[in-house]
Amino acid sequence: MNEPKTPRLFPLGFIAALSITLASFEWTAMEWSEPAGWSYQATSLLESEIAPVSVPSKPVPPPRPFINPRVVSQLTEPNPAAPLPDPNSDIQLGPLHDFSSYGDGNGDGTEEFEIETVLLAEHMPRFASCTSILNRDQERLCTEAEMIRLIQSCAIFPRRLVDAGVGGVVFLQFNVDEFGDVSSPSILKSAHPDLDRSALEALNCLPQMIAGTQHGKPVRVTYTIPVRFTVR
Repeated sequence: MNEPKTPRLFPLGFIAALSITLASFEWTAMEWSEPAGWSYQATSLLESEIAPVSVPSKPVPPPRPFINPRVVSQLTEPNPAAPLPDPNSDIQLGPLHDFSSYGDGNGDGTEEFEIETVLLAEHMPRFASCTSILNRDQERLCTEAEMIRLIQSCAIFPRRLVDAGVGGVVFLQFNVDEFGDVSSPSILKSAHPDLDRSALEALNCLPQMIAGTQHGKPVRVTYTIPVRFTVR
């Protein structure tokens, strides 16, 4: 008895059919590429459903009406009448000064003005030997020291007062006037009448000085000088 051939050929047929099916899949598959000029982007459904919001633009303002500028002519006032020339003025030199108050030229040539008396002047009186261009304080100290030296050396101590043992300090006060001379001497503090007289006479030893000035004008300057009479 012969065995049927169907069971043996069935697996072979199944394998052949499966191979043909796989080959057909491989044959029909194609590689996909993005076309040129196209861009694929994944978008969500929510974004595609939102409508864009448009903001209305501001209305353009209407153009301004053109106004023709008006030209207003300025009224010019007529020139005022020129003032009459002053008979006391000179066109080239300006106003003339009246010098009648200075005299007729027959006087002594000195102008009369009040001389001020001060204790400290801008430029103090000074001896010619103490003149200093650079330092006025040195001028003042030099002049005061020279005053004391000259007065002290000229003051005569009366003999009878020396024998009696009477001495003291006499304070002199005087002015150096606008001419540099000693004026208005007086005793500020007395020690003895004879000593006072001797101290006043000693002022004659002071030579004429250069007068002091204040704001460029000569002034009188007041000095107070001590004169010592010492009993040895």
